[in-house]
Amino acid sequence: MKKRILRITLLVLAVAIAGYCIELAIPKYSYFWERAGEIAADAVFATEAGNSIDDGIIDETVSLVSTSGLTAELRVRRPASSEPVPVLLVLGGYDTGKDAVELAGARDDVAFAALDYPYSGEESLSGFYRTLRAVPDVQQAFLDSPAALLLALDWLDAEPWVDRVELVGASLGVPFTAVAGALDDRFSRVWLLHGAADNFAWAASGGRREMDNDFLGGLAARTVLFLCYGNSFDTVEWVRRTAPRKVVIVMARNDDFVPPEAQQGFVEIDDEMHVEIIWTEGRHIMPGRPNELGELLDVVLQRVASPDVVPDGT
Repeated sequence: MKKRILRITLLVLAVAIAGYCIELAIPKYSYFWERAGEIAADAVFATEAGNSIDDGIIDETVSLVSTSGLTAELRVRRPASSEPVPVLLVLGGYDTGKDAVELAGARDDVAFAALDYPYSGEESLSGFYRTLRAVPDVQQAFLDSPAALLLALDWLDAEPWVDRVELVGASLGVPFTAVAGALDDRFSRVWLLHGAADNFAWAASGGRREMDNDFLGGLAARTVLFLCYGNSFDTVEWVRRTAPRKVVIVMARNDDFVPPEAQQGFVEIDDEMHVEIIWTEGRHIMPGRPNELGELLDVVLQRVASPDVVPDGT
């Protein structure tokens, strides 16, 4: 009798694990729209920098709540004039979040809006058990990031000072930006800056640095990506889905964070008409690297004024 109960328990456990693995493996294409929902409530607050009308710039924080329960926090820096301007909606590094607008500066012809990652778990993930407890929150943040961008677009699209919205993903923000950019054609153009085409190769390089072992690093990377719904974030596939709207991919020749094997997938789609590849000479973009940041801003801002967002011949 005890053996039978044990066999039944093991069978139920095996079925549950198999079901969970299938749920993780199936791409969540429809989930992103469902999770974005519609704006149920919004609130706009002046930042500590204040609504600096005297300098001709408005700096404010926007809090959005969706009918799905998703919340999105973004910070907007825009000209005080009522004249519509292009908006760059930015998802960058986790630590920078919505304060990326401070790195972008202030202009009278372009507005910046930067999003915080929708992560509500523990900030420090040091230690095995603390990391294990954070897995559900990390999983949810991965799934919610594209949806938060879609929710932010809903708000921006209704604002009278918005001419058009171009979506910018930098570094960690690239896979989530690629998803949102493909899903919603209200994004007139998508920018992917210093990110990876192959998320496994990117994660594996980090795993090798941490473990100093190729096999264990690769195994850890594959496990982490699988647990975080990696099949839903095939960046190259989402770039292809964005056509005919233009995707501009900017890569660093001396990137010390994204290895060449993780960039290669972008190189292989360079011949697709809606894709433009630009190489910069510096290292990976980071807040403490003004040269790299300035080079990227120059590349993006020189093109933002161009209405040629759909390539000829498409």
